[in-house]
Amino acid sequence: MTPTRMQDTAVAADDGVRLWASRSGRGTSGTTPLVLCHGGPGLWDMFGDVAGMIDDRATVIRWDQRGCGRSEPCAGPWTIERFAADLDAVRRHFALERIVLLGHSWGASLALNYALAHPERVAALIYVSGTGIGPDADWHGAYEANLLARLGEDPQRLARWR
Repeated sequence: MTPTRMQDTAVAADDGVRLWASRSGRGTSGTTPLVLCHGGPGLWDMFGDVAGMIDDRATVIRWDQRGCGRSEPCAGPWTIERFAADLDAVRRHFALERIVLLGHSWGASLALNYALAHPERVAALIYVSGTGIGPDADWHGAYEANLLARLGEDPQRLARWR
């Protein structure tokens, strides 16, 4: 299948801020579009290469969060609820009923927050190097015990790790 050309557009957020977005690729019938949420905020449009690798398999939406990259500079507000509303404006602009969300770093936290607020709009969530899982004291001990137990299943792997 030949990918579609990239379509850059301006999306109006519900408070009037204009957000840059781009649609590319062409999903097959029944595939859910992939929306990419960059990290930062400030690492705008970091997913161009990723979109290019999969645009023959999926419709891909990239967007610059408010105040970043090609989106309109603004004075905020800088809340997770505001960014989630902006993400929903992007979804509505492209008339997407359900989406697959991939978020990196801050974008992973944004994608998770959006999925929790709107589970009926999210078919899947890909959480890459996200933040917000709490201080090391909350999770690191259990993580390390699990890791060592799994590595211990293969003595060579465990020896390599140590």
